[in-house]
Amino acid sequence: MKNAHEKIKIMVADDQGLILHSLVTLLNTVEDFEVIGTAKNGVLLLQLLEEKKPDVIIVDINMPKMSGIEVTKIIDGKMPWIKIIALSMYSHPQYIKEMLRNGAKGFLSKNCLAEELFTAIRTVCDGKTYLDKCCSEIILHNFSQTETDVKTNLQLLTAREIEIIRVLADGMVTKEIAAKLFISDKTVERHKTNILKKLSLRNTAQLIKVAVEHGILIQ
Repeated sequence: MKNAHEKIKIMVADDQGLILHSLVTLLNTVEDFEVIGTAKNGVLLLQLLEEKKPDVIIVDINMPKMSGIEVTKIIDGKMPWIKIIALSMYSHPQYIKEMLRNGAKGFLSKNCLAEELFTAIRTVCDGKTYLDKCCSEIILHNFSQTETDVKTNLQLLTAREIEIIRVLADGMVTKEIAAKLFISDKTVERHKTNILKKLSLRNTAQLIKVAVEHGILIQ
């Protein structure tokens, strides 16, 4: 956290010149903020970071040459002390999750109020995460909807599919499962594919996680 006499150093990255200029002008009206650099794409932002030392970077998600998600991941890997806030026109749950997963500490819609942006900057500097009201509601709704969908889809699993999940959780591979259940390798693979499709999952690791969370492994 900055002391009372130290300004928060900020960089802004956005490919839209008017928005970039407006953000800089707005931020420079705040006494404890100092904009030390701007970039119109992710590549330029990384180049500037070789000499600039910001406390906070405000980034757009959709930028040419390198997206905000990609540049956030790189910065978080090399300079994790820098706090990154996404400021975007797009508030889709996947964008929010990807930014947070790759190291962003805040996410705001470009429709947010100026005071909310100021609050977000100070909040992330205090080591906390900040989502504006709109983004918080989107994430909460998406989580609730996902949980409901998973519980509903679990009821579609057959007894054989649940059996397959349990032996997968035991660490068995396809041939071992086939031998244990007296079915062919192809049948095992078909069951696995059907299970993942029913639950809208991508891989076995996700499947085991869901199985643990929902008590499927308890016999």
